[in-house]
Amino acid sequence: MNYPRVSIIILNWNGKENTINCLEALKLTTYSNYETIVVDNGSTDGSTKYFKDNYPGIKLIENRTNLGFAEGNNVAIREVLIKEKSKYISLLNNDTIVKPDWLEKLVEALESDEKIGSCQPKILSLINPDMIDAVGISIDRYGGAAQEGHNEKDLGQYDQITEVFGVCAGAALYRAKMLGQIGLFDEDFFAYYEDVDLAIRARLFGWKSACIPQAVIYHIHSATLGNDSPFKRYLLERNSYYYVIKNLPMKTIMLFFISKVRSTFFSLISLTRNKKFSLIKSLIKGNLDALRNFPIVISKRAEIQAKRSISEEDFKMWLK
Repeated sequence: MNYPRVSIIILNWNGKENTINCLEALKLTTYSNYETIVVDNGSTDGSTKYFKDNYPGIKLIENRTNLGFAEGNNVAIREVLIKEKSKYISLLNNDTIVKPDWLEKLVEALESDEKIGSCQPKILSLINPDMIDAVGISIDRYGGAAQEGHNEKDLGQYDQITEVFGVCAGAALYRAKMLGQIGLFDEDFFAYYEDVDLAIRARLFGWKSACIPQAVIYHIHSATLGNDSPFKRYLLERNSYYYVIKNLPMKTIMLFFISKVRSTFFSLISLTRNKKFSLIKSLIKGNLDALRNFPIVISKRAEIQAKRSISEEDFKMWLK
């Protein structure tokens, strides 16, 4: 097998212990030609000093502030693309644990087909390894994005290499050539759904994505902000508008707005009953900020649609 160079990027924000576990597991990787880049997003937990003292072999990029998942990773990706030494770029959440042959299997997949721009492993829950975290990203006809296989028991139902709509950036391998063509993560997302946005652009530009289940990674879901974070709720609400309006067909956008009104109404009722007032505030703010930023998002849509290389009909075939 050919061993093209891979740059592995791990983003850290006050997650020293998780990142240490991730780096220790990465040491056992059987693939021989890779570099490890840790991007620190302005941590205050002593992360950077610890990494400098204990991991001299890694490249450490120190951002002064928290740039979010999107721009935090972009900082490292741009540097890799400028140097033009790595054929592939892998992103790993700092709360992941890799199996030794994970990278070997992913590289084999991209080497086998030049049209595959990205692939991901089977991602299992680190807390409960019998449960699937994700085997890909899907989009439904209402514009809703979902992690394929999430919370399903792993019974081997996803053990065949499969073409998927897109890949989850928490554990993915991207072709550097593709990123150079379609662009990087949209920094306006900050975090959440930025990988959905990137996956849709990859499809619009004619690239394929695949899940390679022979590669396995374990993940702690929502370790950074948690499931009940007001900031996370805000980002999810706001960013759902962003990726839909930027990329999806007009009919899907109309269906999205109809379903969004309904889901927002019932979410407000549920949150009120449970007295989660901070989440109510975040939900409302997320919707209002998305509407306020429509002009910017629509201008991005015009640019993307002008460059797309597949027809709307071909794209619609991927909507569930």
